[in-house]
Amino acid sequence: MVSIGMKKINSTQHLVNNILRNYSLCNFCIGRLVSKELGLKPSSNLGKKFNSKAEKSELKKCFICKDIFEKLDEVVAHMIENSSSYQFSTFLIGSIIKPSISDNDDTVRSKFKIKGVMNVKTHLNHEIGKKFGRRTKSKLDGMDPELTLKVNFKDNSCKIHSRSLFLYGRYTKVRRNLPQKQDTCKNCQGKGCVSCDYHGLENFNSVEGQIAQFVIKKFKSKQVKINWIGGEDKASLISGNGRPFFLKISEPHIRNVRIKKQDYLDGIKLHDLRQIKSQPKDSVPFRSKVIILVKSELPLEDDLLKKLSLIKNIPLEIHNRGEKIIKKSIYDIKYKKSDSTSLKIFMLIDGGVPIKSFIENSRVKPNISDMLQNRCTCVQFDFKQIDVMSSNWKN
Repeated sequence: MVSIGMKKINSTQHLVNNILRNYSLCNFCIGRLVSKELGLKPSSNLGKKFNSKAEKSELKKCFICKDIFEKLDEVVAHMIENSSSYQFSTFLIGSIIKPSISDNDDTVRSKFKIKGVMNVKTHLNHEIGKKFGRRTKSKLDGMDPELTLKVNFKDNSCKIHSRSLFLYGRYTKVRRNLPQKQDTCKNCQGKGCVSCDYHGLENFNSVEGQIAQFVIKKFKSKQVKINWIGGEDKASLISGNGRPFFLKISEPHIRNVRIKKQDYLDGIKLHDLRQIKSQPKDSVPFRSKVIILVKSELPLEDDLLKKLSLIKNIPLEIHNRGEKIIKKSIYDIKYKKSDSTSLKIFMLIDGGVPIKSFIENSRVKPNISDMLQNRCTCVQFDFKQIDVMSSNWKN
C-alpha cells in the first residue's frame, strides 16, 4: 500500500469515510469502488484495509449488494454440484440479481463521482468465476466456453448450458427397407419432451435413429441433429466409402469420447466418425456412383439405348415448383440390358439429382423415359461411392 503513495491512500481513505457516513458497505463493494483510483484489482482484502478505519455497524447489510458476496462459497458449492455430470475445461459465468442492487450501485457511484470501476454484477461474476475455476480446475473463457452457468440470486437456481459439439462421419447401409430419416415425436414435433425423453424422435428404426441413439449414449447428450449429404430411398443400399454427414450434438455431458474408426449398428456401419470445430454453413457439393434397376412398360429398343451415352454432354435441368431451375451433370453412364424390359444403369452423377424423377417423369429434363420413348420405372437404386468435392468445414 505504501508504494502507491500516502497522498493517494489518504485521499482514498477520505472518500471511503465519506461513503460510510452515508451508507453501510461490505469490504467487497468498498474494494471495488476504490480499485480504479489505486490501480489495483477489486477484492475483499482491498476493501478491508480501508474499512477497518471507518465506523460501520456490523448489524447492517451492505447498502449495495445486500451482503450477496457473503453467499459466494454456498453458491459455488451449488454450481459444482449441478455441473458435476459435465466434462469441461472452460466456462463462463452469468448471473441474475435484483434490480435494486444495480440501482443502489449506480446511486453510490453517481453521488461520489466514482468512474471507471466495474459494476456490482460484473464484480460478482468475477468473484464467482475465480472460486469456481479454482475448485473445478477449469479456466474462464468469455469467447467460446464449453460450459455456461447462469446463477439466479432471486430464486437461488443455477442453469447450465453445454456448448454444442459437431461431428463428421460416413455410413454404409447393408440392409434394405431402412429409411434414412426418422419421424419426429408427434407430441413435440422434434423439439424434445418427456414423451420422447427429449431426443425429439418417434423411435430409432432408421439410419437417423440408429446414429442418434449411438451418439446420444456416447456423449450423454439430449438431442442430435443430422445434416445429410444427399439422400437415398429406404430400399437403397450404400457401399464403398459411405454417405458423408454432419451432426450437431446439443447439451453434451461428455466431450472427450474415443470413437472407433468403424462401429456396427443395426443395418448400418459407421466410418471415420470424428469431432470437427463446426459444420459447413453452405451446401457441400458431391458426386455419386449409382446403380439403378429400371423396368420399362414396352420392350427396350437398342437404337435408343445407344443414345444414352449422349446424356453426358447435356446438362440435367431439375424443375422444382416455385423455384428456379437447378442444373446438374452426368459424368459417366453405362447400361446393361437384363431382358427386353429390364435395364441396369451405372452412373457417375452430381449430388442432388432425384434418381426416381430422372428415370420416370418430366420434372428432370432430359430423363430416361423420354430418351427411350418408353414409360420407365425406377425399381431400385444403390450407391456404390459418394465423393465430397470440397472440404469447406473446419476440422
